[in-house]
Amino acid sequence: MTAEKLILRDLLAAKAFFGSAHPLFRAFGIEVDEITQDGSMMSMPCVPDVCNRDGVLHRGAIATLLDTACGLSIFVRLGDMRPIATIDLRVDFITMPNRGEGVFCNVTCFAVEGNVAYVRGEAFGSVGGNLLASVSGSFAIGTAGPSFDQSIEDSQEKKSRPKKASDAISIIREGKGGGEDTDKWVDSSQYAQFLGITAFNDNGEKKYKMQFREQHIGNPLIKTFHGGIIASFAEIVAGRHVISNQNVHDNLVCSSMTFDYLRPAFAGTLMAKPKIIREGKRFTVVVVDVYLGTSLVSSGRFIYKRCLASC
Repeated sequence: MTAEKLILRDLLAAKAFFGSAHPLFRAFGIEVDEITQDGSMMSMPCVPDVCNRDGVLHRGAIATLLDTACGLSIFVRLGDMRPIATIDLRVDFITMPNRGEGVFCNVTCFAVEGNVAYVRGEAFGSVGGNLLASVSGSFAIGTAGPSFDQSIEDSQEKKSRPKKASDAISIIREGKGGGEDTDKWVDSSQYAQFLGITAFNDNGEKKYKMQFREQHIGNPLIKTFHGGIIASFAEIVAGRHVISNQNVHDNLVCSSMTFDYLRPAFAGTLMAKPKIIREGKRFTVVVVDVYLGTSLVSSGRFIYKRCLASC
């Protein structure tokens, strides 16, 4: 008897939820490979839209896969799909996949204490099997909002089919207006443009924003940003901030990100404010606060190491 047949029948809804009906998981090509007693294995191919400028899966995309697998692992451990929310998440990046290589991960919910679940896991290259990243974090159980085991197909049918990422990208405008320089792409990577991250100057202050898209969805029932998408946004902003302040390009690599999620980020426009808090010869530490309107929704801490271009 397979592991899937051993789990509660309600958990089959988890596999359906994490399937192709979900806009983000469909765009990323995320699949549930196996459901184990206390966790899950998930995978993601090398989709061009979620790659960096070198045709390699972006670190933010890998973090999104890991965050997704954390959620499924908690559902498996609990035996149902009650609402959960990320409290904090840490991802350490060991190395990167090869060009064109996909990723798979194995995540376990190793403990539940009260209304908090604890997870840990690892991501590997789908071809070489190299260890790419590790993840650990904690999630709140029974948060406000509808459970995940409701069908999302009905709600999707009521809406027009989401546009492809290439169709959803807005046109870069020229000139100035209203005291702001109009938006420009934060960098040339396909992933940054897939996310729709732009940068602009507001009276001399550099700011970053990301408008909500269907592909950003975490829970379609309440239309919130996926935690991995928020982390991706903040990491790209942190990287650009380091480069613009240190005037370096090829020898800075994000080796670790730690994220605190303070409140749900509902559909809207996220704004990010980066700040360098440590600048040394070997490591630079950047903090990025993410706002929805005037509310601080998340705060990320990113460690960048100096290394050879081949890191």
